[in-house]
Amino acid sequence: MIEINLLPENLRQKKQFRVNLDIKAAKVRLIAGVAVVALLIFSVILSAAGASARKSQASRLIRKEQSIAGERAEAETADKDVSILKAKIAALSKIMEIKFLWAEKLNQLSDLALSGIWFTRVYVDADSRFIIEGSVISNKQEAMASVGKFMKDIRENEEFFKDFENIKLESVQRKTLDKRDIAEFKIVLYFRG
Repeated sequence: MIEINLLPENLRQKKQFRVNLDIKAAKVRLIAGVAVVALLIFSVILSAAGASARKSQASRLIRKEQSIAGERAEAETADKDVSILKAKIAALSKIMEIKFLWAEKLNQLSDLALSGIWFTRVYVDADSRFIIEGSVISNKQEAMASVGKFMKDIRENEEFFKDFENIKLESVQRKTLDKRDIAEFKIVLYFRG
């Protein structure tokens, strides 16, 4: 319902707003509100400080990992080199166990070489095999026959072959140059175990 006050303004009764404030309760509420806000601000500051500390710690760990990665690669390379050297030392130990003079063995091999046979490489590999690489040059079509005869002479020479258990022709390549028959060969001799 609508009320209309027709009295002149000076006679009108003014409504007084009465505020019933309990000052003690208001102080408690104000202190509690300030405490809650302070607690929220403190937790935000603490969270930000923790995040900043974690970020700096993470970046420090990343830098440390990067420096270690370079050292790790160097260590892996050194480890591979050491394993290769160990394999070579093991192969050399096997060769050193062989009870003959290399000078005599190479001299015997030289005596067994046929005319037209040239050695390009004579060595012992990591598998303890004695390998002879060379070429045969012949005016006629006899280069392959010369390689076969050379292998037969090696096998039949008891003084030379006594330290080996087998001989094989591992590879041979035949060529013709200026009407000359050329055969490049690789002969493998297996030491007695």
